[in-house]
Amino acid sequence: MKALGVCGSPRTRGNTETILSIVLKELEILGVGVEMVNVCRMDVKPCTSCRTCVKTSKCSIDDDMTRVIVPKLLSTDILVVATPVYFNNVSACMKAFIDRTWSLRGQLRNKVGGGVVVGRGYGLELALAAIHSFMLKHEMIICHRGISCRAYNIGEALADKRAVEDARKLAKRLYEVALIIETKNRKP
Repeated sequence: MKALGVCGSPRTRGNTETILSIVLKELEILGVGVEMVNVCRMDVKPCTSCRTCVKTSKCSIDDDMTRVIVPKLLSTDILVVATPVYFNNVSACMKAFIDRTWSLRGQLRNKVGGGVVVGRGYGLELALAAIHSFMLKHEMIICHRGISCRAYNIGEALADKRAVEDARKLAKRLYEVALIIETKNRKP
């Protein structure tokens, strides 16, 4: 079983990455192969609305999204999307990532997904709703309410004890549901 964490924070070792790392570490303890990509540190161009993907099911833009991230998305069982909250929503690089998955319509169906948002407090639920809406659009399975962490300065995420505990709970629930799906798919 594989899990992919997609981080949408431009900060290196910031609060978003910290909470996402806790989720991934817990999944790793459970025996899941984990990997994290940070879309803010990669070449992910915004969607140009060329609609090529409607005809070909492939994005026409040649960048890290198509070459690196898409193959990881297609091969993962669990997807955890994490973003800082900017203006009551996901970060710009996370939004570019979300928009570029339009070419994957139908290909993320039944993957298990979870969301992580980190910010001062305003807009946390709206950003989490954006992540969940992205997952629902792809007919993914959301099995946890998601993590809303209150933090601003680097290192503050660990002081949000509820978010840290929720990160562990999210990982366990993602694993549990992915295991049910894996077991169901193995049956003849």
